[in-house]
Amino acid sequence: MNNVIFQTGGDWDSTTLSKNGSDWPAEKLQLSLQAGRDMDGEPVRGGITAGGDISAEVYPQESPGNAVGIFPGRLQIVFPGHDLIIENTHPGFAFEATTVLYNGRDITDSIVEAMVDIDAEQNQVQAYITIYKPHWLGADEVATISFI
Repeated sequence: MNNVIFQTGGDWDSTTLSKNGSDWPAEKLQLSLQAGRDMDGEPVRGGITAGGDISAEVYPQESPGNAVGIFPGRLQIVFPGHDLIIENTHPGFAFEATTVLYNGRDITDSIVEAMVDIDAEQNQVQAYITIYKPHWLGADEVATISFI
């Protein structure tokens, strides 16, 4: 099982990527998680249990054209003020076995989207999550939290 940790203090000099406890020099890290949407693509209650898909790849420096999948395994992404953990240890990588934690809080049942695109070569970084917030009284809301 892979245990991948991306950590940054907000600049490239403070950024590290490790796999199973060892440094893992890479050109890119990409994560895409889509969940909790209805047939029209609108966010709905349920998160992972509502279905979806996930992919996460690293493009190592030693072979930048070849993506290496992270799952099944655990991916932790740490930005200042943000700690996202996505884990799927199911041997067949069943989507419904995915769990998502944000800053220590389980958001598995409310995640709608997680996107991380870190490209060291192009000096580009994008990272955010979108969660569904149901309300008993009043309209439900969808909130996007940008990491950078």
